[in-house]
Amino acid sequence: MLNISNSYKKLPAPVKDILKYGYSRLPLRLRLGKKFYRELKFLQQSQWWSREEMQAYQNLELTKLITHAVKNVPYYRDLFRRLKLTPDDIQCVDDLQKLPILTKDIIRENVDRLRADGYTDDQVITCSTSGSTGKPLKFYYDKDKDYLNFDPYIWRFFNWGGHKIGKLGAKLADWTLPGEAVHAYNPVRDLLILSAYHLQEDKAEDYALALAQYQVEYIDTYPSALVLLTKFLKAKNFAPPCQFKAVFSHSEMLHNWQRQLIEEYWGCKCYDWYGMEERAILGIECEQHQGLHLCSDFAITEFVPHKETKGDKIIATSLTNYAMPFIRYDTGDVGVLKNQACSCNRPFPLFELHGGRRKNFAVGKDGANIPIANIDIPNATDNVIQFQFVQKNKGELDLHIIRKNDFDDRDIKKINDKLCEKFGQNMDINIEFTSQIQKTGNGKTALFVQKLKPESNVEIA
Repeated sequence: MLNISNSYKKLPAPVKDILKYGYSRLPLRLRLGKKFYRELKFLQQSQWWSREEMQAYQNLELTKLITHAVKNVPYYRDLFRRLKLTPDDIQCVDDLQKLPILTKDIIRENVDRLRADGYTDDQVITCSTSGSTGKPLKFYYDKDKDYLNFDPYIWRFFNWGGHKIGKLGAKLADWTLPGEAVHAYNPVRDLLILSAYHLQEDKAEDYALALAQYQVEYIDTYPSALVLLTKFLKAKNFAPPCQFKAVFSHSEMLHNWQRQLIEEYWGCKCYDWYGMEERAILGIECEQHQGLHLCSDFAITEFVPHKETKGDKIIATSLTNYAMPFIRYDTGDVGVLKNQACSCNRPFPLFELHGGRRKNFAVGKDGANIPIANIDIPNATDNVIQFQFVQKNKGELDLHIIRKNDFDDRDIKKINDKLCEKFGQNMDINIEFTSQIQKTGNGKTALFVQKLKPESNVEIA
């Protein structure tokens, strides 16, 4: 059978551009498909269910997931046998407490046994993330259903901020663009892509010109990246180059001072959202701005008390990923469930993150703030147990690696090639092998430790 995706990747760039432009001219309903719109329509309705209706839906979807997991997933089949349980023993959310928590270490040790029978390599998306710890975690999505099981939830969220499907938006994040380009337009997704890797004062005007040219309605961004761009534009006395209807903030803690700075300059509201590569949980802020809502039609979320943390451990059960079910997954994050209901009257509980996860910036040779998040060391080599970036000097990064026995010079080359792709010549990398990675004061292992001294004369986002 012809693999359209692989065939497309082999085409020359000019041919790709022609095909993308032609595809972008198709009506949006044809591009996204009936299934996507059917799912979005369902989500527009479910957001106004009663709490009782939402609870019934969760229980129904949970029983389907458990039945599938015990029948088709070797890890859960053995777990239920060992616990002397059957799918009939898990009929509601409260019954989940009969099952142990799924930790990241358990996933690492059982990654293939957690993959459902019948899913071939062509039917799954293989993902790897380092989270905030630098310890690789591999997992799978159902390829055919991922855009149906996640994207509609994000579009519903964008709609809360006044954005409608088909209107042009922008994304400012850690995109790698060719050469020194700061932006690119994706006609297929109606999206202006802005690279956070080139954010520096002398290029601020390039970002402003791109936003002015495309006049996007919204921007989806790391807050620290947009804060940096905003500071640069204000320093140059630039007026906002376009009128956003909303700013959607993700992947970092959105601090009050950041929210205030962004809203005052861009003249619109910030909408925060919280998720993860594992697709195990989704928290979003509505138009009432009273906190983050748990999307109860996306996942079941538990808050489990933990004596070593201020707040509860966030435990999630995804209702959408059948290729590799995450049941009672320890997200590694801490928060508390709020007692009050939001005035929006949606059935989604409010919660608050404690500490959260921050994507930090390293400072390049030219003073550019470069996001360290999502550096794909796990995708470069399988022979790294854990790693951590440490910056002590401008334009230099120390990469501390705990390596496996099979690690050799080929792995060093793969890592250097990956980092060169991200940083170019703007950063010198010093690889150091170690048997132990530095921990933070709360016992966590940070992916990135910034040790630049104030006298370095650089501004760190």
